[in-house]
Amino acid sequence: MEKAEKKKESLTAFSAIAGGVAGWTGNTSLSMLTEVDMTPYYFISITLGVIMGLLWDIAHKLNKDVEA
Repeated sequence: MEKAEKKKESLTAFSAIAGGVAGWTGNTSLSMLTEVDMTPYYFISITLGVIMGLLWDIAHKLNKDVEA
């Protein structure tokens, strides 16, 4: 049971990486749809994606603490 709990707690890095990938994908998709050079905005979109991933992880941990 300890391994399952440890695995759930180590998802913070996964959430941050997934958020960054989502930000990059969103920027790339928007660049393709609008046919505008969005290269200067890659850093911003990836950073916002990482922040959203971390906020998602924090909200999940806070919600888990309330339910337990």
